[in-house]
Amino acid sequence: MGVTGCFLDPSRACPLMTTTAKRNHSSDSGICAASAEKLRLLTTSMRAHTCGELTDAHVGQQVSVCGWVQSVRAVSDTLLFVLLRDAYGTLQLLAEKSRMPDSLFDKHQKLLGSLSVDSLVAVTGTVARRPEGMAKGEDAIELLIDKARMLNVAERLPFNPHTKANLPSEEVRLGHRYLDLRRSDLQRNIRLRSKTTMTIRQYMDDNGFVDIETPMLFKSTPEGAREFLVPTRIGPGSCYALPQSPQQFKQMLMAAGFDRYFQIARCFRDEDLRADRQPEFTQVDMEMSFVSKQDIQNVVEGLIQRVWHSIKGVDVTVPFRRLTFADATNRYGSDKPDTRFGLEIVQTPQLSQEHHTIAEALVIPHGAKTITSKGLAPVMEMIQASQSNSESRLTTVHKVGDQGMTGLSKATLLHRWLAGSGNSHTSDKTEAQKLEEFLRHVGAKTGDLVFVSERSAHVTPATTTLGRVRSMLGKLLHDKGMMHIPDDQYEFLWIEDFPLFTRLEDSADGQFSATHHPFTAPVDQDLALLYSDPAKVHGQHYDLVLNGVELGGGSIRIHDAGLQSYVFEKILRLNPEVQASFSHLVTALGHGCPPHGGIALGLDRLVAILTGSQSLRDVIAFPKSKNGRDIFMKSPAVATESQLAEYGLHTVEEKG
Repeated sequence: MGVTGCFLDPSRACPLMTTTAKRNHSSDSGICAASAEKLRLLTTSMRAHTCGELTDAHVGQQVSVCGWVQSVRAVSDTLLFVLLRDAYGTLQLLAEKSRMPDSLFDKHQKLLGSLSVDSLVAVTGTVARRPEGMAKGEDAIELLIDKARMLNVAERLPFNPHTKANLPSEEVRLGHRYLDLRRSDLQRNIRLRSKTTMTIRQYMDDNGFVDIETPMLFKSTPEGAREFLVPTRIGPGSCYALPQSPQQFKQMLMAAGFDRYFQIARCFRDEDLRADRQPEFTQVDMEMSFVSKQDIQNVVEGLIQRVWHSIKGVDVTVPFRRLTFADATNRYGSDKPDTRFGLEIVQTPQLSQEHHTIAEALVIPHGAKTITSKGLAPVMEMIQASQSNSESRLTTVHKVGDQGMTGLSKATLLHRWLAGSGNSHTSDKTEAQKLEEFLRHVGAKTGDLVFVSERSAHVTPATTTLGRVRSMLGKLLHDKGMMHIPDDQYEFLWIEDFPLFTRLEDSADGQFSATHHPFTAPVDQDLALLYSDPAKVHGQHYDLVLNGVELGGGSIRIHDAGLQSYVFEKILRLNPEVQASFSHLVTALGHGCPPHGGIALGLDRLVAILTGSQSLRDVIAFPKSKNGRDIFMKSPAVATESQLAEYGLHTVEEKG
């Protein structure tokens, strides 16, 4: 699209975006000069105009258009209406016997009356105003057919992409993706994605970034997710790996002295799929030298401002709010919290029985009265699962009534505390006094629902059990009209001060993994702790979050070869073979690599938010299905024996 100055929000769309043409708009009331120029560039030898550009200004002119026949309606033996569609709008065509010779009308009636949906025609005719009383809003003009020519007759379609009712399953639509992409919603999404990408490229160029492509054929490295391997004939057993990200390449570019790099990068991860994940995805990748995290955040905030203004017509306020990882997980139970609504978690250290546990509570106002057992059922199932996989040690739910709280069995944290256990020195108080103290501490009142949970302090969860409860009940209350979560409120925030390392198990001496990736630098004030107590070290890592969705993450990198080797060997305890796979990086760091950092933003998720799409598959032209397959292209396909033999491979049957 690339029409400067035209908003692509559905309510502000320019003619190049809509599926219903803008009608009766002067140049100062909707069709900008840039749009008009773009439309003129769309003239070809087969068409002088598009269906979406014709207005009152064209009345009386003879024009030629091409497009798909969306519907045919024969009102009588003497009157025929055709709705024609192209990429830029729709146009009503009219064949009326009183306005043309009988033989010509009969010819048009025979040609157009028998057309199937989405057959293609070329039409020449005269632009006219619709009769008074028949004009519908913007559709005030029509085209009186003079000549019509068949371009391609469509066979019976597997489904009609122009009606939202009775659409088949996604699997069926993905099997005919070219048809599915004719739907107005998907057309809008893909065009908006194009506009977003061009806005990003222009902003990055304006800010001195160099667009550099990095290789798609890399090597396997243990950076976290499972990789796609690409066999090669270079040597027996030799494989490339498709990159999970350009992380190491962009650090090499900083070592090379490019100072500011970016690319719209294709990335690949062989992971289990869900609505917000694809095996191949796109990210806005950038890296900068001689910077602090504040410098990088400033660039990203400016980028978000540019995108939201260009695409949505919304002016985003900067700087974005900042939360530490500890605050985010303690108050919202997530490292990507939705802060558009309250329901904050309250820490209750008095309930903890052991020093390495965290006790906390979540109050749902009026929940005891308004949330039914049926509404709570999926929440309780999730709680049960969280205890089974050790995400939480114990989570219970209680109703606050006039006579106290329900569910105070001997196994609950509250009962044990009321009976005298826990870290609180309140043994001289009665149980009723202690319960009143607890309710006052968490802010609970009669009629409220209170969730109490205990989790390990050694494990660093991205989302706690109470965080999941908060999200599930927040949505439930919103759907019931009891709490408003505005769709047009954009709560951007930075999550910072992550633990640099995460324990892999619930123990004080468990093995560490890198919370972000192994190249993230520690904060300066924690550098000494790296050698004495790495569990307490915070990293210079930052995530950008919007309304409960992680848009991207980045960090300041380790640029000292010795420090990077120490992290690999002494903290992460990587075996020598794995360390050797990063030797090129350590070598480059030792040859004069500047301090540097960067970030990657998920373009697919960004566009999904801008379009209000629930699935990433709705903003990708040719996505994979839920099980990672391209149903239309029938990919992946089984390789032949000769193909496998050429690479020295053979298949092995899975064991029972």
